[in-house]
Amino acid sequence: MILTQILDNKLKEIAQRKKRVPLQALKSKIAALAPTRNFREAISSRAEINIVAEIKKASPSVGTVTQNYDPEKLSRIYEENGASAISVLTDKKFFGGDLGDLTKAKKVSSLPILAKEFILDKYQIYEARLLGADAILLIARILSREKLKKYLDLASKLDLECLVEIHEEKEWEKIKDLPLDIVGINNRNLASLKLDIGMSFNLIKKIPSDKIIVSESGIDSREDIHRLREAGVDAFLIGEALLKSRDVGRKLRELVAR
Repeated sequence: MILTQILDNKLKEIAQRKKRVPLQALKSKIAALAPTRNFREAISSRAEINIVAEIKKASPSVGTVTQNYDPEKLSRIYEENGASAISVLTDKKFFGGDLGDLTKAKKVSSLPILAKEFILDKYQIYEARLLGADAILLIARILSREKLKKYLDLASKLDLECLVEIHEEKEWEKIKDLPLDIVGINNRNLASLKLDIGMSFNLIKKIPSDKIIVSESGIDSREDIHRLREAGVDAFLIGEALLKSRDVGRKLRELVAR
């Protein structure tokens, strides 16, 4: 199963990085950092179509997504054409990303940056903060309830927002009474890679209206966005529909109705 391969490899990567740069060395640099940008506010405007535009080179489901992978250029295009925030997929082996892409995106854009990573260890949360993230992804499927609670608390202390991702009702049941504001509904099953936008319509019925809801994966048209907004979705994480288009900026303008 591809998810198992990703997680096994991620644990090896973390162990190697801890040897090169111990956790204490990361912690010692946190106090000198500037405040983060407000991810939650950026994606919850009632007047705008809130798109979290994603930067990624490849994915296990489709292979190479874009031949023109340039995080800085994409960040500029996203900001200039109406994105509310930027998601940077940092996994190298399976998605062609790099942790340094967070810093590149942050350097050229004023938008909040989401570190989209398979977080399994608190070390990665400190890393993300140091490299420029304003928010992190926590995936309910791969983390215990206890770890989710600890990581939400740590992120709060580090001035990071959390997008907590679910795909099934049982994952919502696991997280529903944790102190979280933003819930991501991934329309893609991480195990089978099957895509079903209906997951957002089904799961949003279970989630209280005071949560900010982000629909992730499989959104590629204004019609999709209109239907999801009608159902109560606040923001849309979109990558492939933008990156596969001939004109990324034009496609983004089309989706945000500019």
